[in-house]
This record gives sequence, structure tokens and C-alpha cells, in this order.
Amino acid sequence: MKILLLNASPRNDGATQEILLTVQGALPAQAESELVCLGDVDVQYCLGCKKCYETCRCVRQDGMTALLDKLEAADAFVIAAPSYWADVPAQFKAFIDRCTPFSDTNPNPSHWTLGASKRCYAVALRTGSSPGECQHILDTIAHWCGHMGVEMAGSMYFCGIEDKGDIEPHKPAICAKTEEWFG
Repeated sequence: MKILLLNASPRNDGATQEILLTVQGALPAQAESELVCLGDVDVQYCLGCKKCYETCRCVRQDGMTALLDKLEAADAFVIAAPSYWADVPAQFKAFIDRCTPFSDTNPNPSHWTLGASKRCYAVALRTGSSPGECQHILDTIAHWCGHMGVEMAGSMYFCGIEDKGDIEPHKPAICAKTEEWFG
């Protein structure tokens, strides 16, 4: 099984990355995984030009092409996103928007899709104590899954996370959830 771990944060050294590293370390030995941080990928903003409705391809030539290849090759995804002002980070929103050529929002019947056999697991985190922002992030990931034809198969969230050190007490729960998802 190939698993793509997608850090939807602009940072590859923070709490979101630490959660995904913990997930990666708890995956079954036979799983093949790759961790990608959106902050390390050149994903330009959608232009809203709708050329993709005609061509089923984006006019932008950037890191999104390689990222879509990774999504296509994976059997499952774990997408982790922190809350930035009660919403997903800009890098993740740009990624979502750039998936338009390949989603069911593209009216062209010959558009490329990820395929219905893929599963996604979502992780949300925030600094505050109320889980409402985390639920919004999980709903955003589920919404993306729906338009991409991917099964939203599970989720978890964490509140009160200021930095990656705050993940330490949650690692047993993260490992247990990973075992539940992939064991």
C-alpha cells in the first residue's frame, strides 16, 4: 500500500509535520509512504480562467503536476492541516483550487479523476481550546474528498497545540489511530 502524507502547512518543521512523522512511524512495515509539505512545493494560485474546463489541464506549470502524480500513485492519503485564522492555510486552499481540472466540478466529461478506490484520512490542529475550527478544517478536507471521488475514511483533531513539542503527549493516540486506519 502506498500512502501519501500531505502536510497542508507552509512549515515543514512544526506541529503538523510532527504529527505526520508520528503517523509515518506507526505505519505497517509493508506500507510505502512519502511525506510532502505543501510549503516546499510551488503551487501557484488558480487564475479562475476556466481553461481547464476545455482542456482538462491547468494552464499553470508548477509543482502541482508532480503532486498530482503522487496523489494518483497513492492508495491512501493522510492530509494534516493546522488552523490559520479559523481556516486552512493559503497553501492548502491553493492546492484545493488547483484540483478543479480533475474534480467533479469540471463539467468536461473527459476530465481525469483520482479514482474511487482511494481513501483519505484527515488531521486538524489548532492552538485554541475549542474544536469548532478543527471541525471546519476536517469538513474542508471531506469536501475536497467528495469532489475528487475519494472516500473520507477517518479523522482526528488536536486543540491546544502551540508547537511541535505539544504533540508529544498525543503520540500514543496518534499511533493507535494510525493502527486503526492502516493496521
